[in-house]
Amino acid sequence: MELKNVQRTLFMPLWGRVKLTKQGNPILKDPKAVEIVDRLEGIDFAEIDQAFSDLFNAAWIIRARMFDETVGDFLTESPRGNVVNLGAGLDTTFFRVDNGFSRWYDLDLPDVIALRKKLIGETPRCKCIASSMFDKGWMEAFQSRGERTLFLAGGVLYYFSEEQVRALLIDLAEHFPGGEIVMDTISEASMPFVNKGLVDSGNESALVKWGLNDAGRIPEWDSRLRVMEYYPMFSRATNRGFWGPKIGSFMAASDAQNSSAVLRIGLGG
Repeated sequence: MELKNVQRTLFMPLWGRVKLTKQGNPILKDPKAVEIVDRLEGIDFAEIDQAFSDLFNAAWIIRARMFDETVGDFLTESPRGNVVNLGAGLDTTFFRVDNGFSRWYDLDLPDVIALRKKLIGETPRCKCIASSMFDKGWMEAFQSRGERTLFLAGGVLYYFSEEQVRALLIDLAEHFPGGEIVMDTISEASMPFVNKGLVDSGNESALVKWGLNDAGRIPEWDSRLRVMEYYPMFSRATNRGFWGPKIGSFMAASDAQNSSAVLRIGLGG
């Protein structure tokens, strides 16, 4: 299995969800992720497990829960809406939140999509798009069916430069007025900490490049970008007792320093 650079990082949150699902965490259950890992061969998950602390696992599974809730809110307002998962990797959100009516699209580079189709496949309402998220071609070809579109960008945008992220958001606002995007961010101060974990796990060729300290900068990029929500990653986490006092104190410190956060942006319209 040959995946390069950023694509290889798709195994990290997958393993985090699997490990905590097997531990019986009360935050989020992901049996589909367990099924995928059981079918994967040639991936050293022990190396990933050793390189990343339980704080990372907590962040990955809480991020998944926050995104699930955002998708739920969106589909309550637009039951037949579109959801496009940017840099989807082996993400399994669709299987946790599907309402039976929405149209779902998992977008990633061709080598990742080939692996995704092999391990997960497609359904009539859950399709794959093999493309760079920055390529306007898929945006122009996308059939919205007159419905609003929500974009997910979990664990992906900080691997790219600010210039690339800005251009992407502006392109999405141009092509999908009235849509939204939910993404996670990290602060500039937390970038070295994250990059150390990436190096230790053998992902030294895929270091993070973009940190965001102030969400107020986003509307300055383009007047069509509107901040709808911005909150520290762990601020809405429930069942904190599951993590124990050590991880709980890390969560509190992370939130106090705004080390990682969830950002929801309205796109034009």
